[in-house]
Amino acid sequence: MKSKQIVFTSSFRLHPSSFDSKVLDMKVSLKIFARSLCFLLLVALVAVVVSAQTPGTGTLHGQFADEFGGVIVGATVTATDSTGKQKTATTDNDGNFLLAGLAPGTYTVRAAAPGFAVFEKTDVQIAPGRNDLGKVTLGVSLQKEEVTVASESAVNVDDASAGAIVLKGKDLEALPDDPDELAAALSALAGPSVGPNGGQILIDGFEGGRIPSKDSIREIRVNDNPLSAERDQPGFGGIQIFTKPGTDHLRGSLSGTFNDESMNSRNPFLRSAKRPPFQFRQYSGSLSGTIVPKKASFFFELERGETDDNDLVNATVLDPLTLLPTPFNAAVLTPSRRISLSPRIDYQISKNHTLVGRYNFFQSKQQNIGVSQFSLPERAFDLSTHSHQLQLTETAVLNKTTVNETRFQFIRNRTQQTALSTATAVNVLDAFTSGGATVGDSFNETNRWDVTNTTTQAHGLHSLKFGARLRGISVSDFSESNFNGTYTFAGGFARPVSFDSLGHAVAGAAGPITSLERFRETQELLRAGAGPAQLAAFGLGPTQLTLVGGQPLAKISQVDFGGFVQDDWKLRPNLTLGGGLRYEAQTNISSHFNFAPRVYLAWSPDGKAGKPAKTVIRLGFGIFYDRISEALSLNAERFNGVNQQQFIITSPLATDTSARAQQALTLLSQFPLIPTVDQLSAFAVPQTTRRLAPDITAPYSYIGGLILTRQLPKKFTLNVFASTYNSRHVLRSRSINAPLPTGLRPQPSLGDIYEYETSGVQNVEQLNVGVSKQISRTFSLFANYTLGKAQGDTDFGSFPVNQYDLRGEYGRSSFDVRHRFTLVGQVGIPYLKLALNPIIIASTGRPFNIITGSDNNLDGIFNDRPAFADSRTAAADLRHTPFGDFDINPKPGQAIIPRNFGQGPGFFSVNMRVSRTFGFGDLPGAASRRAAQNNGGQQGGSDRGGRGGGEGGNRGGGGGRPGGMGGPVIIAGGPGGGGERGGGGGGFFGGGGAGGEQKRYSLTFSLFFINMLNHTNRANPVGNLSSPFFGQSLSTAGGFGGGNAASGNRRIQASVRLSF
Repeated sequence: MKSKQIVFTSSFRLHPSSFDSKVLDMKVSLKIFARSLCFLLLVALVAVVVSAQTPGTGTLHGQFADEFGGVIVGATVTATDSTGKQKTATTDNDGNFLLAGLAPGTYTVRAAAPGFAVFEKTDVQIAPGRNDLGKVTLGVSLQKEEVTVASESAVNVDDASAGAIVLKGKDLEALPDDPDELAAALSALAGPSVGPNGGQILIDGFEGGRIPSKDSIREIRVNDNPLSAERDQPGFGGIQIFTKPGTDHLRGSLSGTFNDESMNSRNPFLRSAKRPPFQFRQYSGSLSGTIVPKKASFFFELERGETDDNDLVNATVLDPLTLLPTPFNAAVLTPSRRISLSPRIDYQISKNHTLVGRYNFFQSKQQNIGVSQFSLPERAFDLSTHSHQLQLTETAVLNKTTVNETRFQFIRNRTQQTALSTATAVNVLDAFTSGGATVGDSFNETNRWDVTNTTTQAHGLHSLKFGARLRGISVSDFSESNFNGTYTFAGGFARPVSFDSLGHAVAGAAGPITSLERFRETQELLRAGAGPAQLAAFGLGPTQLTLVGGQPLAKISQVDFGGFVQDDWKLRPNLTLGGGLRYEAQTNISSHFNFAPRVYLAWSPDGKAGKPAKTVIRLGFGIFYDRISEALSLNAERFNGVNQQQFIITSPLATDTSARAQQALTLLSQFPLIPTVDQLSAFAVPQTTRRLAPDITAPYSYIGGLILTRQLPKKFTLNVFASTYNSRHVLRSRSINAPLPTGLRPQPSLGDIYEYETSGVQNVEQLNVGVSKQISRTFSLFANYTLGKAQGDTDFGSFPVNQYDLRGEYGRSSFDVRHRFTLVGQVGIPYLKLALNPIIIASTGRPFNIITGSDNNLDGIFNDRPAFADSRTAAADLRHTPFGDFDINPKPGQAIIPRNFGQGPGFFSVNMRVSRTFGFGDLPGAASRRAAQNNGGQQGGSDRGGRGGGEGGNRGGGGGRPGGMGGPVIIAGGPGGGGERGGGGGGFFGGGGAGGEQKRYSLTFSLFFINMLNHTNRANPVGNLSSPFFGQSLSTAGGFGGGNAASGNRRIQASVRLSF
């Protein structure tokens, strides 16, 4: 065998020995490593050549900080020569800026950031090579009106982040404190992802970690620079989170958040008049300061969360005495406890080298997981998680124009699942599920690592960036999933049961039957003493039995590599052309020719001759590759027929008299008893196996977009973005040995073979219109409307209805949301000294699949769709629904309804944080600043409030970054004050001291209203035509549209924060 993939290409080949498998894995891994090493050597060679170049122009470096040592991110720095020609840059995450390509001469350097006094220095001499401005301290603005500079009234053709949503400072207050709700809110803001793996989340440039607590977040960017060759995933729907660095002065905060059932409205789907017990408690604290002055600083954050939540069960069961259908509606307590701590250290190794280290520990314990909707309380299991994460980032200034960054990350995660019962599970489709949880006693240990190196070099009109990433994962998974077995009762056809005067069971004429009715009549026959033969004669008993046994432990490892190079060329002051190329490869599949070109253009038609640009047009195109998840290889390794044995026994047609059909009937008729794996093996029951298709390849997508950015009057900015996103080789599952229409299997001696293949397509089109307003004293906002359309023939791994004909699968995608509106902002009420932070989300519903609830084609998968009713539809097969008239027993030639034909309900939620901050205690030097203010100086507090919290008030975006494609909208940051790392400022934004003076301490009280208007947002309805709940929504869609919370329709969280 040439490669391990051959193992999965044919059912007739024997699985290789463990030694052979390891050798094959090692060979493939060495091949990928060798190619990665060659690419890195090539990158290093380019770096040497580039570094050897000595341009005749100069560069200007510097750093901006506030009066307390906190770096200022997003400040706009402009250098203007004697002819009026300008170069613009934006301070990065460490407050640093770099202006490159400056001709030798005399310049005026100007810097501005909202909430700060404008810095201006004339007669700055620029010589060839490196020039340093040094560290500059910006004082807070004393002007009552917002300072207006050219960069705030114009849009920047070089800003690759233009169009991104940027949340920092006070804008972060609009987001919830609970980490799970924070993640849901960010996903809602990002909108539905156009890729198969959902929106990418990066934390300080790293992927794969948990979202940090809000106290430790400095800035959040959504839909940022989506076509950069540095990214392996498009930026649309992506989220970038930047954590807080240390500070020059000691700062800290303590906070607490509380909520219980008395502050919530009642869940509309809970029939009990009394609200169930609920309580949410969260405590957090942070501290930052100096370790070695001007050398090393730290930031430390600790958080503890305690939640006594509820999950809602909304099912229909059978009365144990009468066997009559009975509603089961209850809230089940699901306690959870979590703790996280995260220290970060920033260390200046030398003048040109800095090191940032961050460690995160997370631990959680959850009880009664798995109880919801149809799953009864007996199905509960407990879940515990332990996670360790280490991140290291080293930045080196190699020469006057070149900066190199190396990042390393290691994540170790362990999860443990423990079922409360080992009883056999009984799944009555879309009615109820009883018995034990199928997770058994399982654990998963995952180790992830990645190392990334990037180099940025400015050379005249070019900005070059190149680098590579190598990452790996190893998984040790101990799974007893479905070792207890599962009986499934589905809809279909059977002979109804009745009893004569002597109590003998009498069979009626065969006809359609629901899943619950099948289970009820089976129970009636068993009570009457019926045996397996009589169950089979009535066409009753379970529809399917699934059972797994064998070796619980399975291991897998995977390595992937990505390298890139990109160049942004400023052809003219108002025209930038960019392009790049990315290469990707991974182990476990034979798909290594994955080159992804990217190209983009930014042009300002009115930005000429030093005139500020009001309009920027951006065009772009790029190709993106996805990775084949290690989870697929793990499943293929586990269910290869040797390591674990999986048996799926499905009830045959009544007309099937084959030996295999009679064997299945005999086994199913043993219900409620369940055979062992050894017994099934002894009966020579064929196994169900999983494998990767021999030609599986990396999915890829190509995206094209057009963005129009226009500066409007009154500091409003308009962004219009149109894009098309087309994915090919999308993942799907297929049963390649399912019965043919004749009833025979292609390989009769084998069971089901579930194959992962990449044969799907997805097509997405979107139009975004965003409006944002730059920060003013009392108002900022971002609003975005999205019109979208998403279609495809798979939902990223789903099975088709017909395993041998995929033509009927093309239809709406599960994430196809046609209309979506979001609004985030802050509004100050000065005379009440209140700050309001609204977040409004509205959207039309997602589609859902309508199925018959029966296994019409006997492939063992209950996803068969009905046909549109026509003249051939029998009365017994007709179903009248709000979504149309359907035939649940399609005949040859009838039109099957499209995939995801049902339309789910819309979503609307108004969320609001209302806060007030009280400041007290003078800062050192307050008297001198008051004297300076009285003398008209530019330092000290103002009536609009000083800068608290270190990072409040910075403006997102700005110029000086490589030109490229932006996202749909941009939001400016809010003023500082009352931040997590410092005392509040004056006015309603901060401490509210006399004359707007900044105070040493601030105490902030806030109320956060989730779903403030108490609007009932229903989850998608049940789409099973054989369910008693068809067409009904049985739960809420959650506060941000991403989950089901039984705690209440509207919730109010009370918080208090002390900052110093």
